[in-house]
Amino acid sequence: MTVIKKVLTPFILYQIVIALLGLCLILNAAPHWRLEFIWVYFFWILFCTAAELKPITMPSNIQLSVSCAVHISSLILFGWPVAVLIATVANMIVDIKRGLQKIIFNISQIAITIYVSWLVYELLVPVAGHLNFRKEYFPAMLLSCLTYVIVNSILVSGIISLAQGKKFYKVLTSDIKLEALHIVTLVTVSLLIIVCYTVEPLSIVFVILPLSMAHFNFENYIKLRMAIKTTIEVLADIIDKRDSYTAEHSYRVAKYCELIAEELQLPPDKIETLVTAARVHDLGKISIPDSILLKNGPLTSEEREVIKSHSQVGYNIVNNLRFYKSGAKLVLFHHERYDGRGYPQGLKGENIPLGARILAVADSYDAMTSNRPYRKAMTTDQAINELINHAGAQFDPVVVQAFINILKREKEKELISGR
Repeated sequence: MTVIKKVLTPFILYQIVIALLGLCLILNAAPHWRLEFIWVYFFWILFCTAAELKPITMPSNIQLSVSCAVHISSLILFGWPVAVLIATVANMIVDIKRGLQKIIFNISQIAITIYVSWLVYELLVPVAGHLNFRKEYFPAMLLSCLTYVIVNSILVSGIISLAQGKKFYKVLTSDIKLEALHIVTLVTVSLLIIVCYTVEPLSIVFVILPLSMAHFNFENYIKLRMAIKTTIEVLADIIDKRDSYTAEHSYRVAKYCELIAEELQLPPDKIETLVTAARVHDLGKISIPDSILLKNGPLTSEEREVIKSHSQVGYNIVNNLRFYKSGAKLVLFHHERYDGRGYPQGLKGENIPLGARILAVADSYDAMTSNRPYRKAMTTDQAINELINHAGAQFDPVVVQAFINILKREKEKELISGR
């Protein structure tokens, strides 16, 4: 029994269920192919295969291709059985080097996705109009596309979540805004393919260029976005490493922020914004001379003002970058105090963005538990006492309590594992 449990992990069970459902659909679709349309099928398989090539890898490692447009247009033009078989053959050709296990999962999840999308379309379109697309059916097509995206995202996120041990909702929502931008383009292209094919089948050749250009431009946008993000984060890490005592400080603060935000049950997009801002919250220290930043002795009033300027400088940098714009104010306000005695604007209580209040607690805790030239690092218990003592003055009490709950659970886990 123990051996069976080890073999039938959630990851394996998930693959088996998807494979069984998908392969059943593929087998049921096979009899619907008609020999007299073999050249039509051949053309669409080539079209679908080309659309599957060169997928875009998103930051979450989910891959996007333009095949969605081909799947949607083929299921509306020919019905789900033909669309499933076209997608199956195309994916088998593209995934031939990826191994049998991945091929089976991919063709199965796409078959399920296409079938569910067809069911939605079928509910809204009269039976007689199934394979004769008209402009009145556009809302049904739009809803079918949305269904395709949702089902496909759920199935793929499920396997990534189980394979990598990540929370499902994190994988599902990590790139949702970027994916939405890609999908809007593909929905438009799907409609164009359907209209062109209905008027003159060979005219869809002219769709290939705009489809390729849309995909190419989106790929370049993702690469540029990732390059900017990587560059800024590397710069933030370099700033941390200017002082050996603060190496990887921003990385640790970002992890603490993520834990606190999850404890407070913030929406995924708010968590992503907070974590992104936390990674670069000290970026403004790039403007501070080493003579002040690394000074061992007490700072003068003028030097303290220079140090305080780093939050405004950091804000000025990241606020000009679209990727960081939503979290720029968190960078600006992470040194505000709950009692209104912080800087740069002296905001008080709820007037301070919640993300900045979380960042303040995480930042201070990491500072307290790190060695400094003038003192040794505090223990976890000592740092917790400091947070409690300053709750309501320097820190938001709710955020402090959430973080203490996390730290206590982690300590309990360490005690249990150490026995």
